[in-house]
Amino acid sequence: MTRRPDRNVEAEPPPGFRSRRAARVDLPDAPAELSPQDLYSVKIKVRNVSTAGFMAECAAPVRIGSYVTLDVPGIGPVQAQIRWQIGLRMGGMFLDPISLKNCAWTAEKAKAAAPA
Repeated sequence: MTRRPDRNVEAEPPPGFRSRRAARVDLPDAPAELSPQDLYSVKIKVRNVSTAGFMAECAAPVRIGSYVTLDVPGIGPVQAQIRWQIGLRMGGMFLDPISLKNCAWTAEKAKAAAPA
């Protein structure tokens, strides 16, 4: 089965519609620690981050709907909820939005993109 392209991809959203997606910053291979319910910690690789959440790769399964703590460099421990997992990839939503200007992952990416 093939997916047909979405119609009106560039069209204005209907009145009253608010997109849930925040701008994401792709990260090459940001190592981090994830602590499901503060019981133990697992190593993950964060692939992208936004003010609202993250996508990461993790060898261990993490239950969808579980609450976790993600150690974000420059910010510290951040509470999140796992919203999806497909294979090794998972997505989490921060319980409180974070500021990307304080995040060491995005600061390093901004420095690398700046002209010398």
